[in-house]
Formats: sequence, structure tokens, C-alpha cells
Amino acid sequence: MDNFDDKESKKMRRMKNVRRSITGILACAVLSTALCACGSSSASSGSYKNAAADTGAYYDEPMAAAESYDDAEMAMYDEAGAGSADATKTTENATTSNRKLIRTASLSVETKEFDEMLVNLDNKIKELGGYIESMNGNYGSVYSSYRTSKSADLTVRIPSAKVDEFINTIGTTANITYRSESVTDVTLDYVDMESHKKMLIEEQNRLMEFLDQAETVEEIISLEDRITSVKYQIDSMESQLRTYDNKVDYSTLNISIQEVIDYTPVVEEEELTPVERMKEGFMDSLTSIGIGFREFGIWVVVHLPYIVLLAIVAVIVLVVIKIVNKKNAAKREVYKEARLKREAEAAANREAGKTPDGGALYVSKPDKKD
Repeated sequence: MDNFDDKESKKMRRMKNVRRSITGILACAVLSTALCACGSSSASSGSYKNAAADTGAYYDEPMAAAESYDDAEMAMYDEAGAGSADATKTTENATTSNRKLIRTASLSVETKEFDEMLVNLDNKIKELGGYIESMNGNYGSVYSSYRTSKSADLTVRIPSAKVDEFINTIGTTANITYRSESVTDVTLDYVDMESHKKMLIEEQNRLMEFLDQAETVEEIISLEDRITSVKYQIDSMESQLRTYDNKVDYSTLNISIQEVIDYTPVVEEEELTPVERMKEGFMDSLTSIGIGFREFGIWVVVHLPYIVLLAIVAVIVLVVIKIVNKKNAAKREVYKEARLKREAEAAANREAGKTPDGGALYVSKPDKKD
């Protein structure tokens, strides 16, 4: 009986400790809610009495541990929400000098030395501490053209503080025909996520304390499920924060490189006069004609084996056609001579008064008139 009394007394002391802990949490939560809310003091007092009544009910029924904890958790969220609002106000001025900015840029570049430029870009990216995230290249596998066309599309990550230096380097070694930049401010999202993460960590620590004091299996299972859910949310937020940090620390540049013979001329600010426009157009036409003759000559030389082969085939076809026509003409001549001979014999027979078989030809004479 003494041992049983000792166990019961220990159990009662432990439950009193748990009751005191939860009562303290509820009291703090309700008090903070009362300070932040715009309601009357009588409503806050009523809420506190209801919370105290709920706490007493928790110990009247051991299976209601999860429900009592949920009430404490909601109060804790209200407290954290009020703290987050205050933190947002206090950090508005601080974030002005430490903003989380995601910078993205797009460039279209022309170059006369494609391979050399790729090597220089790679060296410069490594020098600045960046890296190439992705690359798609076309190195000129065009067999039907006299000149291979090379191009490449790169996605480059450069430290944000060195983006301007990198773009200036490209501008000095190549011709930039297109440039676009955008900046996304994620400061408020970042701060809110950090506050939410801290709140979840505090919740996780309190759940661990409750788990150490849990008595029944139902309480342990309920607390472990909640701890798992909170841990998952913390890991997810940490992953999002790391993603934000990477995008903020390393800007993204999308670069399109095209190899050309001549750079695209820069548009002049002053409008050309009609005479200057005619002169420029005439020179462009002459240049185009010269390029056309040059390309035609190159095309002929490149395709000369095909041209010779086609010429040989054409000659063979013409010779065959000529022979066939000659034979057909000889046959037509023989037929013509035979026809003329038959016509001549028929005419001679008519003059001799003979039939074609050698008999006498009967010719009726007209009756004489008295």
C-alpha cells in the first residue's frame, strides 16, 4: 500500500507540473492577445476564465491532452502573429539598406570570333566566381552551305555585385544588339518566412517539452504527429530561404551569342538627308551585288563535281536522242520514197490505159449525135 501511495503521489505531482506549464502558456498567450487586440478588457477577462476552465477540464479527462494543446497552440500563433506584425514595422527601415533583390538580365550578342569569345567568357565567369548553369550550342553542322553558322545560348550565374563588370566586359569584346534587365524585391517575403520559421522552431521546442511529460500513448502519438508536421514545415521553409539566398547572391544572365561577318550598325541619333540615304542605299546595293557574284562563284566551285556529272549525263541523253531521231528520220524517208514510187506507177498506168494488174482499161465513149 505504501508503494502504491508513493506512485500515486508522484503521478499527482507530475500532473500538477504539467498543469502549471500549460496554464502558464495559456496565461501568456491570452495576455499577449489581450494587449494586441482592440477588444474590451472584459472580453479578455472572459477569455482568460474560459482558458482556465479548459485547463481544468484537461486534467479531468486525460484523453483531452491534444485538444488542450491545440488551444495553447492557437494562442501561441496569435502571439507570434502580433510579434511578426511588430517585427515587420521595425524591420521596414532596416531592410532598406539590406534588401533582398533578385536581378535577371538578357543579352543578345554578335561576334566575329565565336570560339575565341566562348573561351574568354568562360575564363571571365570563373574569374568573377560565377558558373554556367546551362548551354545550348550550334557549331555549324550545315553541309549545304559554304559557310557554317555558329550560335550559342547560355544561362550564366554571376555574383550580384559583379554583374555590371561582366556586362561591360562583353560590350568591349562583342556587339550587344539587345539588353533587358529586371529586379524582383523579395525582402518582405523573406522576412515573413524567417519570422514564421522562428515561430515554428519555438513550437517544436515546446512540443518536445510536452512529449517528455506525456503519460499516455494517445498523448505521445498526438504530439509526435504534430512534431513531424512542424519539422516538415521548417525544412520546407529552410529550402525556400536557401533558394532565395542563391537567387539574391547570384544574378541570372541569359546570353544569346551569334557569329556574324559584319556587326549590325548602331542606329544613329540624327536622321540622314535624302542624298545621304540614296548614297548609302546605292553603296549597299553594290555591296550586295558583289557579294552575290562572289557567293555564286564559290557555289560553282564547291558544286563543280555535281555540275560535271550532270553535264555528262546531259550529253549522253542528247546523243541518245540524236541517234533515235536519226533512225526515225531514215525510216520516214524510206516510207516517203515507197509512197512516191507507188504514186508514180499509178499515174503511168492511168496514162497507158491499163489497170494496175496489166489489163486494158475500158473507157466509155460518148454517143454521137445525128
